[in-house]
Amino acid sequence: MIPTDTVFDPETQPGDPLAPGEYEYVYEDRRIALAVRIALATGRPLFVIGQPGSGKSSLAGDVARRLRWAYVETVVTSRTRLSDLVAEVDLVRRLNDAQAQLLQDRKDSDYLVPGILWWAFDPDSARQAPLSGAERLVRPEYQRRGVVVLLDEIDKAEPDLPNDLLGPLGNAAVIDVPYHGLVKPGRPTLVIITSNREREMPPAFLRRCLHLELEDPGASFLERIATTRFGVRSDDLYAQVAQRMVNLQSEAKRLSRRAPSTAEFLDAVSACIQLGERPWEGIWDAIEEAALRKARPPRAHA
Repeated sequence: MIPTDTVFDPETQPGDPLAPGEYEYVYEDRRIALAVRIALATGRPLFVIGQPGSGKSSLAGDVARRLRWAYVETVVTSRTRLSDLVAEVDLVRRLNDAQAQLLQDRKDSDYLVPGILWWAFDPDSARQAPLSGAERLVRPEYQRRGVVVLLDEIDKAEPDLPNDLLGPLGNAAVIDVPYHGLVKPGRPTLVIITSNREREMPPAFLRRCLHLELEDPGASFLERIATTRFGVRSDDLYAQVAQRMVNLQSEAKRLSRRAPSTAEFLDAVSACIQLGERPWEGIWDAIEEAALRKARPPRAHA
């Protein structure tokens, strides 16, 4: 259960200094921070929906950094099962030991590999698992304060997985670890689940989650992101690329095409900075095609 006095406010919670390669998350509007606060208050998972590259995944890491909580993540695929997230027996290693005649008195429990939910709920016992492997928690020194769990791209999973998660993600959150028993969260836990809308989620799953939809960013927001990533500039490069980005988003909606993402906008800005180019000058058409459109614009017929 999340303590009721846990408040999330990015304006007053700078968090730890950013590590190399990390960038400050820009909260587009107050809806994002409010959704996180409501998820913390209710103990419900936060289901974040948006286009690829819109910042869904980086939100979870930023929340953990600002709260000074531990963090654990995984990208869901079509092969992901609940056992992958809880714990599974390493059958390959067991087979290798059997072929080498090393099994003797060993049991299946000796080949248990903890998944991220076990790491999130009870990292102390996960570390004691026979094949605990590398520490799955990021910033484990904060595990006593709480943990943020990211299940990224849940829409890639087979239909059974969202329903299988109803127990672990419910109000009485619990996982049944093979050969270990039931494990409940021993610390505040916030689960953030993302989706690119590639598949509809089951109604029961949606009822268990709070929802946050990230909308297409406007030009001013894109400029803020570019400033955060690349620093302050004296020219209007960010504004020019941002305006072109917004125009392409409108064009994509009109033609029912995929719109460029925030990540692709940053690629275009980076290319302009590194190559000394500007929109509508020099090799801008090539930058736009490679970074934003990802396809050649249709040519008008004579």
